[in-house]
Amino acid sequence: MTALQLAGIALAALLSENFILVNCLGIGVRTKAFRDPLDAWRTGYSLTAVMTITSLLCWGLNQLLQHFALAYFQTLTFALAGPVVVAALRWFLRNCIPELSRRMDPNLASITANCAAMGAALLIAQRGYSFGGAVCFGFFGGVGATLALMCLAGLQREVSLTSCPKSFQGIPIELLTIGLMALSLVGFYGLHLS
Repeated sequence: MTALQLAGIALAALLSENFILVNCLGIGVRTKAFRDPLDAWRTGYSLTAVMTITSLLCWGLNQLLQHFALAYFQTLTFALAGPVVVAALRWFLRNCIPELSRRMDPNLASITANCAAMGAALLIAQRGYSFGGAVCFGFFGGVGATLALMCLAGLQREVSLTSCPKSFQGIPIELLTIGLMALSLVGFYGLHLS
């Protein structure tokens, strides 16, 4: 894969296929991540680490499944890979870097059942990305999700969403705001570097 193709995959994962705003994957994170910028940052880098490692693992597992003609086990394998990666990462951090583990553990626990990692693995397998493409898509997909979470959390903190009409206060104005942010990213959908 050329550098230009990898750049196209990275831009697609960041913008036109953002896991939070466009694909609606990864929304199952802690609701605190949508309100507190620090928690959004921690959840984002935890999600990025899990998505990158899971993408690498699932790319390798997919190669094995294709080689042995066991492609019908793909969804089951990918569904099990995400929680295994999270458990291994939590164990590694707890035993090797306890301070980082203390900060990341609540966020990693919420990512265990997150569909962004499995969604990235399925998209990588469907599109037949190479090893470099899989790493790039997983990493930049996590970075895009982090940016979306931080933008939403910063917006919650900086903008008074209570000054709108009473019928729009709370969840309705938040959903409209998220929808407008997603609509702005859909404009990048045709962007491909070739």
